[in-house]
Formats: sequence, structure tokens, C-alpha cells
Amino acid sequence: MTSLQRHHWPAIGVILLLMVYQLIRLVAFIEVYGGIEHDGGWMLSISRSLAEQGTYTTMVSTIVDPTVIGGIDVDRKFNIQAADGRIWFFTGNGIGPGSIIPDAVIIWLFGSGFWALRAGPLLFYLLFLGLGSLILYRLSGLPAVLLWHAFLFFYPHLSVFLGYEAMGEVPTMVYILGAYLLLAGAMAHSEARPRHFFLAGVVGGLAINTKLIALWSVGGAGLAAVVPWLMGRYRQYRRQRAVNPGLTFKKLSLWGIGVLSVLGLWEAVHLVILNWLAGFEMYRQHTWQRFQFVLDDGSGVGLRIHSGPEFFWDKFFLLSEVTHPQRPIVAILFVFLLVGGGWLIWRRWGEIYAQTLVISIWGGWLLNTIWFVTLAKTGWPRHFWFGMVLATMLLSLLGSELLKTYPVALRRSWQQWGTWGIRVTFWILILWSFAGQQYVRSFFISDEIVPYWQQKQHENKYDASLPWVLIPRQQQQAVVDYINQMPAEAHVYYPANHKVAEIPPQTGRLHYPLNRRQFMNQHPADIVVIGPSLV
Repeated sequence: MTSLQRHHWPAIGVILLLMVYQLIRLVAFIEVYGGIEHDGGWMLSISRSLAEQGTYTTMVSTIVDPTVIGGIDVDRKFNIQAADGRIWFFTGNGIGPGSIIPDAVIIWLFGSGFWALRAGPLLFYLLFLGLGSLILYRLSGLPAVLLWHAFLFFYPHLSVFLGYEAMGEVPTMVYILGAYLLLAGAMAHSEARPRHFFLAGVVGGLAINTKLIALWSVGGAGLAAVVPWLMGRYRQYRRQRAVNPGLTFKKLSLWGIGVLSVLGLWEAVHLVILNWLAGFEMYRQHTWQRFQFVLDDGSGVGLRIHSGPEFFWDKFFLLSEVTHPQRPIVAILFVFLLVGGGWLIWRRWGEIYAQTLVISIWGGWLLNTIWFVTLAKTGWPRHFWFGMVLATMLLSLLGSELLKTYPVALRRSWQQWGTWGIRVTFWILILWSFAGQQYVRSFFISDEIVPYWQQKQHENKYDASLPWVLIPRQQQQAVVDYINQMPAEAHVYYPANHKVAEIPPQTGRLHYPLNRRQFMNQHPADIVVIGPSLV
């Protein structure tokens, strides 16, 4: 064992302990409040269909007439159905195969029990913790990792809901961080082959294909690749030494081709299967419906478009979800992120590996912020989750670097006083933000925090808060148990568009629109599940 390995083992042990603790904390919360949420149920139903039927279809039928192949469904969207009513490549689905296929593999291997349905998201959550900790440790050592895990501790809404629901955010973040690491490795070695850049692009493409909103985070990696290349070209023109001599246009192009290849391959799958099932015209309508879904920011049914200065500022100050609720403090920390990120890039410039990672994180945060504040139609905090996670990583790096670069002696000069002032201000704001968070200081997440979160959600002007719906597991289990004891010939129906999509992956039974019953073999034990689609 080398001295370098001996030096790293204690830090690795601490990181693993932190990861295990964060996982245990989340699992304990799931045991009580881990009922499956509606949208996560949609995704798990596709995974279960794929595992058991070999088809990329939902377990909720949304088209009333079983005799049509494709048509407008209960949500006024165009979809294509299988013979039993399952929907092929559901057009209201903003989550791709990078999340759904791994969940299907787990269901295929371990069945469809409650914890098997949770296993895929939780494994991705553990990978997310590992990759995030790895990046921070390589950039700034153990202090940055400790501070990041403090963010996850004091702001558990970053993990609760998205950490265990099959919603795609955490798997997407795993691919994003993996793309950052692979690109940094390729950039740092002048002898790196073009295929290394292509592989980094493929992983970035997986992130976008898993959740399209990852485009802005992957764009941070694009900045990390393109900016040094452009500067190198400029310096070569001035007959100076290039920033990264091994970085060529061919390699950058292959990174972009890697990103696009994943998206193109998945679209080709749509084309082949849907053209075979229903014909090219229905594939075209299906594609147009998916495009409309993208234009609506993946909003689902009943989107309310917001606008105006108040909406703009509400979105800008959403950074308070990982800082402090008072807007002046949020504004100051935003400046720390903006300017401090640039300082970190300047500080690590020339260290190609670290430089690439820092630009990726800072650029990903900035692009997410610009898109969300200026263009996002919904104002949903969930749509800014990637930006908030990257912000916590960036703040952790800043805190660690400010700790490590204390001046040896304090001189009576404005420069030294200013430097100390920046350090003290940063840490006062961070610690004050931590201290202001309620119901988070116990080893496990306190039950008292749930009504607090629900009150915040009630006061929020926009839907899909963090965390979103928290469903008591035992209440949902009562519905699952009742359906499981029904005769095999009986059917489950839903009224209007209240599909209760969280139940089918737990029971294995399809849900049908109530109006479809006239076309079905009726049974005395048929039931209608009545209730809002999220509870």
C-alpha cells in the first residue's frame, strides 16, 4: 500500500459513513411517508410492463375506445395503445429510459414488492452521493465533502421525494456528474483518444435522454470543453502556447456527437416500433405531441402560465430553498456563487482536470438559473432542482477554499481586511442559513417537519414544491391490499382523468377510464378508485 493510498483511506471511510447515514436517514423516512406518488407510479408502471411484458408501455389505459390504435386520450393528448389498453411511449412522460430501464431490471430480478420498487431510485441516490462526494474531494478535499453533506442534512427536501421516487431527477444527476468526471479525465490527458470524448458525450446524452431539462447542466460541461479550446485557438493565433494542446476540434465534435447519438438512437426506437405498430402517420402525431410536451416544460395537465416582474423575482429568489428565506441574504449568496465561481475557475486555471470540473459545475448552475428565471413557465421548484444541487456543490467548494487560504499574518491593509471580511461574511451567512432551518437537527428526519412542509406548499404560489406530495405508506397500502384480494376477472376503473397511477405498479392490475367499461367484460367485483390523482 502506497503512502498516497494510506493518506486517502481515512477520508474515504468518512465519506462512506456519510453516504450510509444519508441513505439510512432517507430509508427511515420512506418507511413512514414513502407511499408511491402519482408521477413516480407512471414511471414504475412502465418499468413493470417492461420487466413482465417486454413492452415499453404504461399500466394505465388512457384511451376510452379499445378499437382504435391511436387517438386523443382523457388528458386531451394523442397516444397509441396496445391491445390490452396499455399506452406505448406515453407522450405525457418527461422521463426517459435511463431511469426506467434500470428500474425494470430490478423488478425483473427481485419482483415488484414495495422495496423492490424503491430499490432503483435508492441505488441511484447512493451513486449520486458517491459521485458528488468524489468530485468535491478531488477538487478541495474532505472539508468540501463535509460541507456538502451538511447542506443535504439541513435541507432534507433536496433528498426527500426525489431521492426515492422514480421521477428521474436523481438518476439524471448521476449521469450529469458522470459526464463531468469523464470529460475532465479526457481533457486532462493530451494523449486522450477521441473515443474518450465520445464516451463522455454519450453519458451526457444519457442525462438529457433521462430528463430533457438536464440540457442546461450538460451545457456546463460543454462550456468546460469549448471555452479552453477557443482560448487555445486565440493564443495559437497570437503565437503563444495553447491552453490545452491536446484539445482538438475533432475531439470536441465527437463529444457533441456522443450527446446526439443517444438522443438519435432513442428516437429511432420510437420510429421503428411505432411505425410497425401503427404506421408512420401515427408516429408523426406521436412525435408532435411529445414536442408540445417539451414546449409546455413537461407541465402535464392544467398548466397555468405565469408572467410579470413578480414571477421573475419569485423564481430568482428560489435559491432560498438551499440558503436563507430572507431575500437580502439570498442575493448576497447569489453574488458569492457568481463571482466566487469565477474566482474558483481562475484559481484552478491550468490544472486541466480541476478546471474542467469547476467550469462544469459553475456553468451548469448558471445555465440552469438563466433558463429557470427567464424562460421556465411554471416556476416549479422541482424544475430548478439541478440548479440547486449544483449551487450547494459550488458553495461547498467556496467554503472549503476560503477555509484553506487563510493569510499567514493579518496585515493592516485594506486588501487583507477585505479578504478576511469576505471569508467571515460567507461563513456567517452559511451557518446562519443552517441555523434557520426548522425540524432538521435530529438524527432522523422529524415527523414534525411534514406539516411544516405541507404548510409551505399551501403558501407556495406554484405547484410541485420541494418536497412535493408525501403519502403515508400505510394509508396507500390499504388500497393496494384491497385490490390484491379482488378476483382476477374484475377490473379497476378511474373517473375523468384521476388515474391514481401510483397503484398499478404495486398491484399488477391495469387501470381503465370509467367510460371504457361499456366495452369491457363486466364483473360484480369491478371497482372505481375515486380521489385526486396525487393522494
